Amino acid sequence: MRDRRNNLAKLNTLVFGRDLRITKGEPYPHIYEYDFSSYYPEENYIYNQDLPEGKEIFDIRFYGADVRNDDNAPFIQRAVDDAAKVGGCVVVSGGNYVTTTVFLKSDITLFIFRDSSLSSNKTGEGYNHLGIVHCDSCRNVTLTGGGKLIGNGEYFGRKPLYDKNIIEHSEYIDVIEMRKKYRAQLRFAHESKYGGVLYIKNCTDIKADNFIIENSAHWSFHIENCNGVEIKNFVINNNRHVANADGFDISGSSNVSINHCFVSTADDGICIKNALWLGNTNEMKNISVSDCEVISCTNAFKIGTETTFDISDVTVSNCRFFMTDIYPGTVSGIAIESADGASVHHIKIQNISMNRVTCPVFIRLCNRNRASTVDSSSANAVEFGKRKKRASSAAKDRFYQKGSIYAVDISDVTAENIEIPVIIAGYKQNEKSFYVSDVTLKNFNLQYAPYKEVYDKRRFIPEYVDVYPESWRFRNLPAYALWARHVKGLKLLDFVCGVPRSTWKEEIITEDVI
Repeated sequence: MRDRRNNLAKLNTLVFGRDLRITKGEPYPHIYEYDFSSYYPEENYIYNQDLPEGKEIFDIRFYGADVRNDDNAPFIQRAVDDAAKVGGCVVVSGGNYVTTTVFLKSDITLFIFRDSSLSSNKTGEGYNHLGIVHCDSCRNVTLTGGGKLIGNGEYFGRKPLYDKNIIEHSEYIDVIEMRKKYRAQLRFAHESKYGGVLYIKNCTDIKADNFIIENSAHWSFHIENCNGVEIKNFVINNNRHVANADGFDISGSSNVSINHCFVSTADDGICIKNALWLGNTNEMKNISVSDCEVISCTNAFKIGTETTFDISDVTVSNCRFFMTDIYPGTVSGIAIESADGASVHHIKIQNISMNRVTCPVFIRLCNRNRASTVDSSSANAVEFGKRKKRASSAAKDRFYQKGSIYAVDISDVTAENIEIPVIIAGYKQNEKSFYVSDVTLKNFNLQYAPYKEVYDKRRFIPEYVDVYPESWRFRNLPAYALWARHVKGLKLLDFVCGVPRSTWKEEIITEDVI
């Protein structure tokens, strides 16, 4: 690899925006070395547990469930239906039970013993994208026991472009090259993909404690339009190259806490969304994340990208965001985005450690305005291996230029082996500027990975107003500590960044920062 981009190389970077998605081929179930993280601290989060006292027990085996069955859903569903009549406990014990979608009901406990599990079949048939366990319009539901929901994710993606995972860093830090290698390792969706593992919708008072999701094919734990969700002592351990396999996805929900959890996954680790095409209708607030370890190939913690309705009062504290084994590292440690018209505000993040996260903090306001181009069906078409459809869920001007980001306070961040600067960017469109406002970064200590940076000086940095927002989108920026544009009220307090090995970049570059 060359240490600088000549004119021909710069011309070749035009392919940066082209999709390297693999769209042909049958499912490829083979697991590569390092698809799963070698660091897997299950014993720190999951414990042996006795059945709850005072609840009537409904063992799925008494209803006909058997580890030899091709589909245990009818038997599990009968146990759920009976348990719901008395507020009982549905028990999964004695091994792994293949099932299509099971629908939980109010006032029950789903207890899966630590040596047992429910798992998807390997065909994708019988799910209708609802997930293995689905809970709709319920109250007072508990998931516990220390056992697993298994998604068999590698059975629903195509063969990646590369024949093995990359574990060695390239000679130079180069965002364009990093993105290409990341995409070349992904297993993009086959049409057989069934959906995620656990889907909770329109529910109140949900608890998940001492539980494992393993190898999801899509969003692992989707919490949609819920109020009052408590998650703790929870593990999500996914194949890190199954496309769109997020960890926790919280959409349109309020009063949600995620505490003491481990996530290792291909896509966003913990992600907050609030979008019309997801079926969300109102603002969401009071989300807390604490004491979590997150390994993600994209964003460890993220607000966005799907953001039409407001998101506020979010706190993240005492977390570790990092990457093991594979190259490249996590795209962003903290990503705060408003792309589709939402007001994202009053975000407080503190005491975060990072390692091998390429961009420690990415704050991005733009005007993708996705509601004018997708609906609930078309938004997911590509993610399920289908041809992209044309549809819209809102008039073009409903959310156009309506978004904002303000009152963001991030403090006590230590990040080792970073590769690009902190990025804070509003946008300018039709000669009007839209600002990210009132951002404080306090007590930052950032240290670069020990590699030279490819020389890639550009005459201008595009606004990227209406495209998918991501830190890598800005490519090789001319700053190494902080790059900020269209920002009001930015405060840097005790903000320290070690100098990278190559010094053609400036430490801090600001443009239209007032």
